Amino acid sequence: MNQEKEVHLETKVMKKIKDEKVNFRSKYIFLAQKFGLGGGLALSLLLAILFLNLAFFTMKISESLEFLSFGRIGILVFLESFPYHWILMGLVFFVVASTILSRYDISYKKPFKKLLAALLLLIFVASTGLAISGINEAMEEKVTQGKIPVLRSFYGRGRGIWKNGLVGEVIEIRSGGLVVETRHKQKVFIELTKNTLFPTGSDFKVGDRIRAVGKWDGENFRASALRLTHKWRRPTSLLRTLQ
Repeated sequence: MNQEKEVHLETKVMKKIKDEKVNFRSKYIFLAQKFGLGGGLALSLLLAILFLNLAFFTMKISESLEFLSFGRIGILVFLESFPYHWILMGLVFFVVASTILSRYDISYKKPFKKLLAALLLLIFVASTGLAISGINEAMEEKVTQGKIPVLRSFYGRGRGIWKNGLVGEVIEIRSGGLVVETRHKQKVFIELTKNTLFPTGSDFKVGDRIRAVGKWDGENFRASALRLTHKWRRPTSLLRTLQ
């Protein structure tokens, strides 16, 4: 019975060949397709890694997780500073890489979920390694110096100032507040009031890195809460000056 089916299938195929309904393709076409898929997979992986690296780098320099310590208003600043666009771009290219991978024979020989997990792990490890390597800082420095203008959309953008928060270094102390300079040399006066909270103390000095949450009042920032970044100090003279 099986032999009869094979003979019938062979006869059917030969008939289509004779009727010129089957076209033979050169092995070079198959090779070109294979290299095309390989190149697309490699490029998609590289772009996914680069965009996720930018997301990690943005979170690293803004230290946005620290805003969560301010409570509800801190959550707003965290959401503002979260790099959704870079994560979305990384996800898009991860999906593209996964789609290309599904065209390979290995996707039929191995559980596809495990392959996707391995792919995601590769992207995560590689992007994390780039984010902590210092490459991003070097690239950003070159961009801010105007040396690589093509990367201006990725680096050198104003960071450290948001609608409900900011991060900067104290460069001047006044009776009514502080003047801080952000990562990209933007100077802002932070207005402090009797209602301003100081979770880590109020004894600020020139050179301290601080983060604040609150609202903008024109070009000044009226702080609801202000704290040192990575440091803890006891409340002393500044709070008494304000009062």
